[in-house]
Amino acid sequence: MTDTLIIAVDDAQVQRWFGKLIERGLSLAPLMADVGELLLESTQGRFDTGTGPDGIAWVPLADGSGRTPLSDTRRMRDDISPSSGADWVELSAHARQARWHQEGTKPYTIKPKDKKALTWPGGPGPRGKVNHPGLPARPFMGLSQADGEGIDRLAIAWLELGDAAGVSG
Repeated sequence: MTDTLIIAVDDAQVQRWFGKLIERGLSLAPLMADVGELLLESTQGRFDTGTGPDGIAWVPLADGSGRTPLSDTRRMRDDISPSSGADWVELSAHARQARWHQEGTKPYTIKPKDKKALTWPGGPGPRGKVNHPGLPARPFMGLSQADGEGIDRLAIAWLELGDAAGVSG
């Protein structure tokens, strides 16, 4: 008497799963678009909280008002946009002054363009030039730890076969 054990494996379902994974991997454009939107929301949120992607609070305004820096008009915040392709995503800050605030500046001199002197409301009177102390860096662009975790969640959801492969969760 011989004991025989026969195991039959039907790998058709597994082959379908791998087919779906390969198909999804051919164009990640929808995933990249979702990542762009996640990063846009996160970056715009930094203008509300006044913190950089590293979690460090921005240098307060020099006027001592307690207002959140870079939030008066919301133009810089609202002028950030995502773009993406099959395997890339980027955020662009279009405001001319965005880089100055992101990286900070060294002290610089302001001179009048069209007139002989500079004046401003409440200022000390006409000036031929003004020595600006520079801007502290207030980084708003960049990946935070929460951004990385969000991207991981999006990628896992993107690759999740679920019902697409005939399997329930």
